[in-house]
Amino acid sequence: MRRLLFFLLLGACLPLSATRQSAAQKDSLAASADSAVVAPDTLKADSLPSEESLLPDSTKGKGVSADSLWAMSDRSLFVLPDSLPREGFPRVSLLTCSPAAEVWQQYGHTALRYEDPLSNIDIVFNYGLFSFGAPHFIWRFCMGKTDYLLGAEEFPSFEQEYMERGSSIEMQVLNMSPSEVARFWALITENCRPANRVYRYNFLYKNCSTMARDIALQSIDGRIIPPADDSLTLREVMHEFNSSYPWASFGIDLLLGYEVDRRVGNEQLEFAPEYVMRHWARSARTFMPDSLSQDSLQRGETIQPWVKAYTEILPETPMRKSSRFPLTPMQMMILVLLLTAIIGTLELLTDRVQWWYDVFLYGIQGIAGIIISFLFFFSAHPAVGTNMLVFLFNPIALILLPIIVIRSIKHKPIHKICWIELALIAAVVIAVIVTKQSVPAALWVFVGALLLRTLHHLVLRSLIYERMSRKKKK
Repeated sequence: MRRLLFFLLLGACLPLSATRQSAAQKDSLAASADSAVVAPDTLKADSLPSEESLLPDSTKGKGVSADSLWAMSDRSLFVLPDSLPREGFPRVSLLTCSPAAEVWQQYGHTALRYEDPLSNIDIVFNYGLFSFGAPHFIWRFCMGKTDYLLGAEEFPSFEQEYMERGSSIEMQVLNMSPSEVARFWALITENCRPANRVYRYNFLYKNCSTMARDIALQSIDGRIIPPADDSLTLREVMHEFNSSYPWASFGIDLLLGYEVDRRVGNEQLEFAPEYVMRHWARSARTFMPDSLSQDSLQRGETIQPWVKAYTEILPETPMRKSSRFPLTPMQMMILVLLLTAIIGTLELLTDRVQWWYDVFLYGIQGIAGIIISFLFFFSAHPAVGTNMLVFLFNPIALILLPIIVIRSIKHKPIHKICWIELALIAAVVIAVIVTKQSVPAALWVFVGALLLRTLHHLVLRSLIYERMSRKKKK
């Protein structure tokens, strides 16, 4: 059951993490539950360690060594801004990677690139590292207590990984002054420390996309002038990216409550990497006079585009279609509804109760109920605690199922159980209407199958038993 719950959640929570961490790194995951960005005024040159493992073992040999990263920090972190090259470098860019074929890659990925050609530096900082080999990973994942971490690798290695996936890489060069670039370098390298690089992952509010966005914004002196709000819900954004994965989309909708059906501002939509890219492309930023170079110094605040250059580094290649279940959720639920009607008709024609079908139908309701109820009451995942489907999909169905089977075998009515089931169906309908929770149409078809079966038991089952009794007397 734990693994079933894990894989149902996998499509919802892992899409925003692009890179798995090797099992050798799992000890570092316990270093910290949350990562706080360190303010630049707290950094001191004499506090930098000379030898410290900042990077995952999987990046060594293809990425950046710990010593070289701190050496870079010594060269560029504490020099005066005016002494930095002014020909556009060093610079910071937002990298947005398009979705790939696997279900956990369906939202794409975000990373930050730091380039300083004069110092031979070209590093990608990635907040999407995690390890399946971490202690109790599946259990912690189901509980919403998964730790992710920040890693770094050289850009060619990063580019090769996404080339193999078939993802595009789009780069937006951020309009940052030399002092702001230096501040970004200070913040990001401080966050790479083993004590700081681990953070508590939240797939809607704190993921690889939002972490990269936040540290970039904390590096600037001015303010961002965002575009007008898109006025979308989080569920609508998720549907935009998982529409090609009907079962993953259905599972996510089954687990998430009305929290994701509220219209939110652009900042909350930026849990999806592509929305950060879209919003920043239409954003402006302000410069204060003391953050401008001498030759462009003006009185008062100036406004310029937040993104000063765009490049498609890697084009997208057609996705490799992975093997999928041949039926969509809607097709499957229609079959269940038709089968329910056929079984009921067969019972009327043969005067035999097919109790095995009750095990199948109400068993599905009960198993789904265990998962939804567990997440509703115990998980720290966002939005699962506002899921009104818990009124119908809960363990009550499994508790009542043995009674249904026993009474069916003994040819006894189950009127009280039917009234309980009808009350649960009514409760979920009322709760969904009141809270305006979006429920997939396929699920309503399944609820229709439950309603049809329950009414069949309530109205026609007594008739079947009467016929069976008459045949025995004859």
